[in-house]
Parts: sequence; structure tokens; C-alpha cells
Amino acid sequence: MATINRNEQYILTDIGQMEQYLSRREMKYRRNFNRFYNNGNRAEDVHNNYGNVLAYYNPYDGSDANLPYLNILRSCIDTMLSKLSQTKVRPFFNPVNGTYKTTKVCRNAQIFFDGYYDAQDVYKKLIQSMADALTFDMGVIWADDETATVQRVPPWQFYFDAGEMSEGKLTRCAIIKRQYPLLALRDYKDLPQEYIDAMQSTPNAYVKLVRYYDLLGKKEYIFAGGKKIRERAIEFEIPPFVWIYYKDPIKGAFSDSMLDSVYPIQRMVDELTYKISKAAQVSPANTVFIPRGSDIKTSIFASSRIGDVFEYNIAGSSGASPVMVATPPAIDPQYIQLLELFEQKMYNLTGVSQLSAQSKKPSGLNSGVALQTLEDVESERHNVVLTNYIRMARDLAERIIDVYPEKADVLPRRQNRSAIKWGDIKKEREAFSMQFSASSSLSKDPKVKMEQIEKLLSMQVIDPSIASTLLEMPDLE
Repeated sequence: MATINRNEQYILTDIGQMEQYLSRREMKYRRNFNRFYNNGNRAEDVHNNYGNVLAYYNPYDGSDANLPYLNILRSCIDTMLSKLSQTKVRPFFNPVNGTYKTTKVCRNAQIFFDGYYDAQDVYKKLIQSMADALTFDMGVIWADDETATVQRVPPWQFYFDAGEMSEGKLTRCAIIKRQYPLLALRDYKDLPQEYIDAMQSTPNAYVKLVRYYDLLGKKEYIFAGGKKIRERAIEFEIPPFVWIYYKDPIKGAFSDSMLDSVYPIQRMVDELTYKISKAAQVSPANTVFIPRGSDIKTSIFASSRIGDVFEYNIAGSSGASPVMVATPPAIDPQYIQLLELFEQKMYNLTGVSQLSAQSKKPSGLNSGVALQTLEDVESERHNVVLTNYIRMARDLAERIIDVYPEKADVLPRRQNRSAIKWGDIKKEREAFSMQFSASSSLSKDPKVKMEQIEKLLSMQVIDPSIASTLLEMPDLE
């Protein structure tokens, strides 16, 4: 294979072209970001780390009261994430066709990943990336070979060539952060003097940071403000990233998100909510009718500010006419029905049930069997998303094996422990299999956890001797 050497000018040009092409996605990212957090009432830039606090702005139209809103989009996304967070995808290393060396490699790898996924809080970062996919279109995880860490990368900071991405053959990719703290670069030896001076004079100085991977030339470049501050050799030819889509692209490198799919309906919900809210504000709480010429003073009722007061002429001369109080409807009931209809349509289109999103039993389901069937159907509806989530966790483990330095130890050196390096795992890769399963974790609620363990014991799935360990009660342990 021909060796391709890329000079600094080529890299800067390539970075500029990737930014220019992928800038077309930022308008949607900006819209979805603001729609998720505040129902689209602000225009916060996704790249701005110094923007206003999201909770600072409230919907306001110039009247005396703030307008309420129903962010059903966020409810759908949060419900989906809640279900996925119960799934712990654990890698299993099985030396099916290997030698004794393979068995030692698998044992070390199993110990490493069991501890590493917990130490790096991998499951939380996977959920964060899944949240990016549901909100924008894709989520990205970065396996940093230099620091041996796993980091979530916002999709608007991940840059690539769309043609290579669609073919699954990335030869270059980059992380671009537009407001990176300058003080975080203080340990770099080749930092320009002007940046060093800015560190001392400007407390919140930031710079545009680019981390560019040339996978054909096996080089990593770091640029700060368009100036190269570091260059190092890497051992891998595949991107040190894994990503997930809510829906795999039909063509190209872009797709839609859960938020995109029901965005038009959310707009209709906003309109209905606005009309109902304004109608409730301007509609009187009571309408009081007082007979003209009576001894009752209208000022007594009017000063209470709970309604409108009207005088009327008495028809005829027989008897005294009473004071009448009427409560007119603020708005026609059809608006309430439409709001409930569109709310239910949003949940239906995203495959989320009222039982999951609102802890509310859907109408018509009155038996335990019916509710269990509903949960099974909902799980099948999200099976594609779950499959992609499991695949991302699998790809992350494989990517760690591929990019971590070959000469680095998998586990710290200890007595009676085999000294296995990452290069050994790579050499034995064809001799063992990596198996993954989506096992739901036990509930965090003690009562529910007790019931789950009792059911597992009755089914003889677990041994009674480990029941106390699963309960995680210090007194029992």
C-alpha cells in the first residue's frame, strides 16, 4: 500500500473543507438543542460555552404571566433513555479455539473490562451518546489511546468526510472545539508565546482546538488557533471513535432523530397550549349579574378581581330578583381534546406508552396480563434502538483493543498474574470470541429488588448463597 504523507497546509485545508461541508448540520443541531431544553424559545448556540444559563429564560409574550408549555419531545426522549439505562452490556471473552496463552489473554481482558467500564463510567457515557442520537441524529464516543480514557464527544464537535463515512472507510477525522480553555494547554512545549502571555493576562482566554487524525499516515496533529502545537505517531489505522444513530442513514452520513420525527406535532401542541393559556388568562373566573336599582353595591364584587360585574333590568315588578353568578368556560372543550389527541400521537409515533412516560395506566387496560403485553409490545417497538445500543458498547470494547498501545500492560503487574500486553490480545484476536449480552440491572428500590431476587430464586436461576450479595445490604454481607 502506498504511503501518503500529508503536510501541514494540506491538513489545515482539509479541516476547513470538513467544517464548511458539515456546517449545514449545525442549524438543525441548534434548533433541536433549544427545542429540547426550552421548547424552542431561545437561540442558544451549541458551540458557545459561555452562554446564558438555560433556566434563565422563561416563555414570555409581554403580558403579566409567563406562558406554560408542554415539552412532550423531552418526555419521549427521557423515557427512552430511562429504559436503555437499565441495560448493562457486558463483554465476555471466550477462548473457544485458543491455546493456554489465549486463556490467559481472555482472563486478563475480562478483568480489565469489568473494572474499566465501571471506573470510566462507560454506561453513563453511552446513555449520554444515545441522548445525542435521539436529540440530534448521532452520538459519538472517543477511545483516547494516549490517556486510556473513554469520553463522550458532542456530535457538533466530531468532523469527518461524509463520502468516507457513508462508505465506512474513514481515513481522517477530527475533534474541533471552538472555545477550548487556553489554560488546559499549559503543558504543551510548543505553545506559541502569545498564548502563554494570554494565560497570564486573560483569566477566561480560550482558543479553537483541533485534534486531527491522519489514519493513513498514522499521525495525530493538534492545532490551537490554526497553529500546530503537537504532532505524534499513532499505531492504529481505524478511527478511535464509535458512533450510534437513532436511525441508520438511508444514504450518506446524515439521518433524523426522534426529535425530528415528531417536531411538527410538537409545534401544534405549542399552538394549542398557547391558545388555552391565553384564554384562561383573559376569561373571567366569574360573571356576576346584579339587578339594577337593588341595594347591592357593585363595587363590592368588582373590587375582588375574580370576575366581571353586570347590572340588568328587572323584568316585571313581581318579587325581588336575586344576584346571579355564572362561570363561563374559558375555551371550547374541543381544544382540550385536540391537545390530548396530539399528545397521544407523539407518544404513539415514538413508541412510548403512557405507562412508561407518565406512570399512567392507558384507558382500556384493566388486567395485569394486558399491561404486561403492552410492555412486551413496547420493548419490541424499540428493539432496533436497543440493538444499536448493544452494538455501540461492543464496538467500543473492540475499538479499545485496536487503538491502545501494543506495548502497554493490560493490567498492573502483580505477583501470580500473567504479564499480558495489548499486543498479545491483538495477536490472539482470531482465537477468542467476544460475546455481549444486554442484561437488565436489578432495581435500585430495595422492595422491588427483593421481589426480583425472590423470583430468580424460585426459578432456580441464581444460587441462594449469592442472594445476600445481590441485595447489597451491608448488614447481610
